[in-house]
Amino acid sequence: MSKQDEQVQIVDAYLALNALRQVGYRNTATAVAELVDNSIEAEAKKITIVTLSAREPVAKRTVYRVQKIAVLDDGQGMTPDELGRCLSLGWGTRLDTREGLGRFGFGLKGSSLSQAELVEVYSWQKGVVYKTYLDLPEVKDGRQQYLKSVEKTNLPKEIVEAVGGKIGSSGTLVLWSKLDGVDFKRPSTLFSRMQEELCRIYRHFLDDNDEYGKKRDVSLVDFDLDNGRVEASHKLKPNDPLYLLEPSSCPDSDGKATNVEFEKPYVIPVEYEPGELSNVEVRLSMAKPETQAKGQNSELSKHYARNQGISFVRAGREIDFGSFGFVANDTRERWWGVEVRFDPILDELFGVTNNKQSIRGLKKLDPKHDAEQLEALKEAAEDPENSGHFKSKLLLDLNHNLNVKISEMRNVITTRNKGSSSDVSNPKPNPISQKVNQDVAEDHTETSSDKEAETKSEQEKLAERTKYVLDTRPELSEEDAQAFAKATIDYKVDLNKGSWPGTMFLDLQFVANAAVGVINIRSPYYEKLWQHVEDSGDDRALSALEVYTMAYVRTEDEFRKTLDGETFEKFRDRWGYWVSKLLENIDE
Repeated sequence: MSKQDEQVQIVDAYLALNALRQVGYRNTATAVAELVDNSIEAEAKKITIVTLSAREPVAKRTVYRVQKIAVLDDGQGMTPDELGRCLSLGWGTRLDTREGLGRFGFGLKGSSLSQAELVEVYSWQKGVVYKTYLDLPEVKDGRQQYLKSVEKTNLPKEIVEAVGGKIGSSGTLVLWSKLDGVDFKRPSTLFSRMQEELCRIYRHFLDDNDEYGKKRDVSLVDFDLDNGRVEASHKLKPNDPLYLLEPSSCPDSDGKATNVEFEKPYVIPVEYEPGELSNVEVRLSMAKPETQAKGQNSELSKHYARNQGISFVRAGREIDFGSFGFVANDTRERWWGVEVRFDPILDELFGVTNNKQSIRGLKKLDPKHDAEQLEALKEAAEDPENSGHFKSKLLLDLNHNLNVKISEMRNVITTRNKGSSSDVSNPKPNPISQKVNQDVAEDHTETSSDKEAETKSEQEKLAERTKYVLDTRPELSEEDAQAFAKATIDYKVDLNKGSWPGTMFLDLQFVANAAVGVINIRSPYYEKLWQHVEDSGDDRALSALEVYTMAYVRTEDEFRKTLDGETFEKFRDRWGYWVSKLLENIDE
């Protein structure tokens, strides 16, 4: 064979694997998370992360350090054929699936090699254990150019002892040795870091609610190789940056939620292919008044500070967490939380990396400083032929929604006098709403809301009004909300905010005795007029806008007595269309 005819390797095994080691995992905890993902996908009920530690000489002293790291589960296990392929690059049992945690066929290999030179994988079904391994030094020396054939074996004795002999009839063990990428070798420090990260990443698999992630038993165990005993053991509890899940790992919480929902979760329908939609769900929470009142120096407050940011969750598992430009340099920012949930079908739009370490492309866009980028996104969003059409629409929608909702939560938090509870102990109605309702009460025109109120008992109206108060003023306790509801139970007209697609900017609802105008925060009217007035700090202008809107609400309420509600809905829908269209002239 001539040199021209010689076959040339596409990839040198050692260079490829060494390059794989450099793929960025933020820390050891996020690398371990890839193995936990696999255990969850394998329907494991119990997952144990084990550090095998021993004493070794370091600078003329003896130090207790981690020698090996293992993840053991009682999942479905792998067949010998699957085990023989599991360390092959580009191979996986869930390649390109759009359900569950896996998809890329990268996690086991990438995470393992980022932390260790030797990775051993044991798997068993019906108690029969097989093993394969990948040893980077052997690959470098040319001794391992192909994956080793699986061999029947037993589980390492120290692993069995570390879990007290409790091994499932099926399962998998991944064991890392020759550790050279671990960020902390002291077991207690590594445990602390892994707890903080993993308890947040897998919170929906650790809490008591199975609706979004079936509960798993996940533990950390440190085994002393020198003395053959368990040195430390911790069961993971959910670390929820929204502080709504129970049992909570937050200090001074007794395992109870310390936040309340700012409003009910809402969805943003996202088109990812022509005619194909998937919902992005946004959840908002805010610290209870008594939580915020503990002040900035409490242990609870310090815990909040470490969880300050926005969490992006894919199929129940956190993918990214950070400020994304939305968190201001203010200690009070810790008191609100946002969680954005999406399905794997939207991976490309969110820019999910193949090691599931982050999303890409999302940041807060400022109309002044990011004007060019905003303009480019708007052009792409309006052009179905643009390759970035769907992603641009998503980024614009998320930016708008997060900006509006975070601003609303900040407004509530800042009214609490920097953590004091004095401002919520005796809540008072808005003076403008109070005065408007005094004037309206003097008019005895029959209304549609009067007719609606006749069908409810006084107890039903109070319950309805209390729920409304809690929705609009989530900083209030249940007791204060009820007191506020009693004080405003005779209101005939009121305002609230809501969120729905389309150009209609005003809807009408009946609550207790009142007709309530609901402002659509996703409408151009809100973005270009209402929010602008709110942010301007001009209280007189905002009061005038509120009075103007309540005047319309009252007028519709009166005419609904003789005209059908559908006519008014069509009217408001068309009104919203023309307002949105004509407001474009402001931009131009």
